[in-house]
Amino acid sequence: MIKIRQYQAKDAKALWHLFFNTVRAVNARDYAQAQVEAWAPESFDMTVWQNKMNDIQPFVAELDCVVVGYCDLQPDGLIDHFFAIMNIKVKALEGR
Repeated sequence: MIKIRQYQAKDAKALWHLFFNTVRAVNARDYAQAQVEAWAPESFDMTVWQNKMNDIQPFVAELDCVVVGYCDLQPDGLIDHFFAIMNIKVKALEGR
């Protein structure tokens, strides 16, 4: 069962890897390579990412104690990030 919980500062690195891999593997199908590389660069300052995650305070989804997704919902209703690992998306589509 997938568990949804509040973000913790220690999650930042796992969320970066999830974000990076999703953008590079899934979103790359719909964007030019230059856009993908700008959106999820190979080299990124983890302090900037940590600060972003601390600001948006996303909800984190775990399956068997492994982070499989995250999303945020801001007070004004904005969703800035909504990402899941690729295999979860594929499994969801197979169920249709």
